[in-house]
Amino acid sequence: MQRFEMIQTLLGQMLGQIDDIILLADDQRHITYMNDSAVKAFGYPRDVLIGQQTRILYASNDEFERQGTRQFRTDALPPREGRVIRYRRQDGSFFYGETLGGPIKDPSSDNTFMFGLIRDVSRRVTAEHTLHRLHAITSSRQLSFNDRIDELLKLGCAHFGLPIGIFSRITDGDYVVQRACHPEDLLAPGLSFSLSDTYCDHVYKADSVQAFHHVASSEIRNHPCYSNFNLEAYIGAPVIVDGERYGTFNFSSPDPVKPFTSQDIELVRLIALWAGHEVARANDINALKEAHQALEKVAITDPLTGLYNRRHAQKVLEESITALSTSQVDQPLCVALLDFDHFKKINDNYGHDAGDLALQQLGVLAEDILLPGDTLARWGGEEFLAILPNSLLSDSATRINTLRQRMKDSVLEHAGQRLPLSLSIGLTCLAPSERATREQLIARADEAMYAAKEDGRNCLRMV
Repeated sequence: MQRFEMIQTLLGQMLGQIDDIILLADDQRHITYMNDSAVKAFGYPRDVLIGQQTRILYASNDEFERQGTRQFRTDALPPREGRVIRYRRQDGSFFYGETLGGPIKDPSSDNTFMFGLIRDVSRRVTAEHTLHRLHAITSSRQLSFNDRIDELLKLGCAHFGLPIGIFSRITDGDYVVQRACHPEDLLAPGLSFSLSDTYCDHVYKADSVQAFHHVASSEIRNHPCYSNFNLEAYIGAPVIVDGERYGTFNFSSPDPVKPFTSQDIELVRLIALWAGHEVARANDINALKEAHQALEKVAITDPLTGLYNRRHAQKVLEESITALSTSQVDQPLCVALLDFDHFKKINDNYGHDAGDLALQQLGVLAEDILLPGDTLARWGGEEFLAILPNSLLSDSATRINTLRQRMKDSVLEHAGQRLPLSLSIGLTCLAPSERATREQLIARADEAMYAAKEDGRNCLRMV
């Protein structure tokens, strides 16, 4: 037990400053350590939680029990990827956390304790849910135009956490409410304001999405809208009809909120785009297809690199394996896992902005090397998956190895310093006569990638 406490103390010193939530517990899942991020995320005083079972943190008791049989038991194997779990704060509110963890055993004793790392992904999960709901609303033919506008206003208010939503018509400097969502129903259709007295004036001047999460500390703190209505948060987009500006779709609140994300910006832009096409009543089918395609792109794209995300890569790989097994193609299916070497050192030595640039550089280089039928996706962290269908092993190896060499030779600077970039790559192929699951194929590529790591990194190995 003394050694257990020593290990816990050392881990606590190392993990105390991490932004992600860190929890340690004994083998009965009683909390023995939590970092400051955990205290802030769950809202409990530290001394209240220490000694409690982690049951108190789960949104449901069933989820606590389920994780106890999956991850947090003494004989569990280390997880290969995180699980998104719903957690409860002290005030009763919830958040979604991507959770990695399991047992850590002291090889010199029988002591075991549980380690959990939780990353708040509520915005990502909420965005995915909102996109699905947006698709359902805009596709519905059971709802009238006004009904759909009202549903979109409610959806935006819920997603952004802003209580006021307005679809406006702007003509000759007058801002007229067409439809509105307000907690006290104070904004009736037809209510008019001077455009210059609204934040939408900035949307019209910029002719693009504008967002302010805390007006009092922004460059528009002297705007008449703030003086007259004390609205602290705002996000709005122009509605364009037949190439002409028609009005705005906007959401606001008297309270400040967290900074808006790129997905928030894209969401309000898509809502406004759909409204503009509906108002025009022309090319309705094509307009909806464009909006749906944009939504699908957001759903399958990694926001940092612009490459496909893991979910889309899994779908493409499954489809490629099916095509191979049904003799729709006569060439092998090749799969490669690409992992940045010493990526943590890049983040530690040059900063996380430098790490982001390194990840983005891979996508830039891949555009000139991979074929149109190839798929490159961010698999997780600094690991990427390349799917090369209908391609000989030799051809696939040439393309992937060229990408590795280009990465090594590329000159990428951050703050006046050149970043050291290299990749360890594992490549495998599935012949038309073979049968393998998606997981088995990934495991083979993973094995080859770790062989590349063991052989000194910055190389390609094949299994």
